[in-house]
Amino acid sequence: MDFLTSANPRVVFAFWLGVVVIAMALLMLLLIIVMRQMVMRRERNRIRAATQWHQVLLDAAQGLGASPPALPRADVAGFVDAWNHVHQTLGGHDDSGLQRVASEIRLESHLHLAIDHGNFHNRVMAIIALGYVKSHTHFDKLARYLDDRSTILSLSAARSLMHIDPARAVTLLVPHIVERSDWPQGGVAQILHEGNPALVSKELSEVTLQANADVAPRLIRFLADVSPAAAAPVIRRILASPPDDHLVSTCLQVMTDPADLDLIRSLLVHERWHVRMHAAAALGRMGEAGDEQRLLPLLADPQWWVRYRCAQALSRLPHLEEHGMQRLRAMQTDRFACDVLDQVMAERNMGVSQ
Repeated sequence: MDFLTSANPRVVFAFWLGVVVIAMALLMLLLIIVMRQMVMRRERNRIRAATQWHQVLLDAAQGLGASPPALPRADVAGFVDAWNHVHQTLGGHDDSGLQRVASEIRLESHLHLAIDHGNFHNRVMAIIALGYVKSHTHFDKLARYLDDRSTILSLSAARSLMHIDPARAVTLLVPHIVERSDWPQGGVAQILHEGNPALVSKELSEVTLQANADVAPRLIRFLADVSPAAAAPVIRRILASPPDDHLVSTCLQVMTDPADLDLIRSLLVHERWHVRMHAAAALGRMGEAGDEQRLLPLLADPQWWVRYRCAQALSRLPHLEEHGMQRLRAMQTDRFACDVLDQVMAERNMGVSQ
């Protein structure tokens, strides 16, 4: 070490800096190893607890087994995994046995602790679990999470609220559906299906009629998915006044009431091509004998997608079998009409989904 006393100060500084960097790197490596071991140990414990409690819960659901053992704090995460999984498996079946277990192990206090102080994953799982507890005393606590910035957290709270009190939850959820554009449509539709269809459609109908053109298409889809019958009069009221073209297209995609056929037919000559396209598709779903004459002019439409959907609509009309399509094809003189009919007939012969 004599060189340290006689060497240039810059060299000495560089030496000690290197020693410190190496020491810090070794310390970081040690910390990573320790943290990895802790994570692996925690995950093994979660899996063990989930397996153990899954069997306890299954026995309880079937009315078997004695009183459950105490729930150690270290087993809470595994228990919650098992609790949620068993409820998802049972669906809407009687869960009185599970509720007895929850009461005996004081599950609610464990869930409150996880929601308030757990990591993100544990908070989400605890919110879902609290919904399966179905205690009305937790409704207001969960409702506060509807405004959380996290899409996953807020949507999980929405699902739990629907489990606890569907009637009360719907009145809260529908306004949030309008505001939360980050909520995925599939997740929202699944939650709405868990409520009473009549109540859900009533709330959605009122809000849809007041919504702007940006939000109304999403609401129309939800409403038609929950109750096509409830959606029909709302769609008629929307289309009675000239709405946004995108909204018209959305309405055409979800219309199912044959009473609206005249309205659909009138939109075949709309100035916007995407409206004509969706009108043709809707007529293909619901059309009657004679509607092929209304569709034929669209085979020469300037837009390829209009011609294509029109040809598909013709092939879907119940009275037009293969020979009927061949007859229509023989009548055409427009090159574009002939090409698109050939394509659609070839797709149908190959079994291509339309």
